[in-house]
Amino acid sequence: MGTPVRYTFGISTKAKKTLMGDYPMPDPFHTGSTPGLGVTFYQNDFTDLGNAASRTITGVSTTFALVDGVGGVGTLTPGGATTASSLYRTAAAFQFVSGRKFWFVHRIMFSAVGAGITGYFGMIKTGAATTDSLLFKLAATGVLSLVSTVNNVATTLAATVTTVVGGAWIDVGFYYDGTDLCVYLDDEIIARITAPTIGAASTTLTNAALTVITQITPAATETVSLDYALIAQETVR
Repeated sequence: MGTPVRYTFGISTKAKKTLMGDYPMPDPFHTGSTPGLGVTFYQNDFTDLGNAASRTITGVSTTFALVDGVGGVGTLTPGGATTASSLYRTAAAFQFVSGRKFWFVHRIMFSAVGAGITGYFGMIKTGAATTDSLLFKLAATGVLSLVSTVNNVATTLAATVTTVVGGAWIDVGFYYDGTDLCVYLDDEIIARITAPTIGAASTTLTNAALTVITQITPAATETVSLDYALIAQETVR
């Protein structure tokens, strides 16, 4: 690591004469370039559990807990063999909007892959409804795909994002630039979906209100762990 640049007076994203113009940190709710435009985000490094009331855990006797790991790790442990288990934010705070940017990234690990083991993670309609979502889906073969569902109609956007290895971390995500949807693995673009339509049945990108979710259906005692998560989108306030 080199010597850091020292911004001793801070750094601002606002114009000089605005209310936050001399605030020595970026305005967390607005940008200076477009009036009213800002970024809303959820991020978690899983060094603490935060507000447990903001999460919903499904599956009989399923738990979500912190485990030892440098940088923080949270692990979803199903309550028993074949118990479909999920962890999601209770309230939906995100939505795909044409023309506005959206970011999603997870560093995630499934403890094993194979027959009887499936899972997914990504964005889903409030209450974990399966009618509308954009999810990375894990098949029993270990193949991870990106699938959009709109009004119960599923569209595979990227058939093979990667092949998951049990017990190995993957860093995966997508970026919607307001027009195209780009899929990333280890910070390298591996697929671009050109101009997916938003907001109608049978199209490729939902405009439902969405929340972040992680899910696993184990064959026996398999788990899914999160190292970090970031979801953000441009919004007008």
